Amino acid sequence: MEVGSNPLEQGYYTVVIESAFVAIERTIQFRLIHDGAMSPAEVISSHRRLYQRGAEIGLYDGTFGDELAELWNRNRTKTYYRLGIATKEQAEAMYRLADDVHRHLIDMTHVSHECLCRE
Repeated sequence: MEVGSNPLEQGYYTVVIESAFVAIERTIQFRLIHDGAMSPAEVISSHRRLYQRGAEIGLYDGTFGDELAELWNRNRTKTYYRLGIATKEQAEAMYRLADDVHRHLIDMTHVSHECLCRE
């Protein structure tokens, strides 16, 4: 992949899906730390548990947390372990979801001006 190229445009759909989940999870972790619900040194290794923790502190409702966990199980696991082939449509949808979740959770902090993604 050339430097500066867009993985989605290059057809790296599994990379885009994986990166979208990482972006969602790191944003949830940021909010948990920012809101004092977890220490920066704490590690939550379970995707489902991380999504549940976000729901527990009110970042979103429990149904959304469960849906994120199910989405991770269905799509990310399938493509990551090559049990299925990632499609452009899946990659685009995950990219949009990650962007929406990130913007929503960052905007709720009132420190969105510090987010590097705005540049």
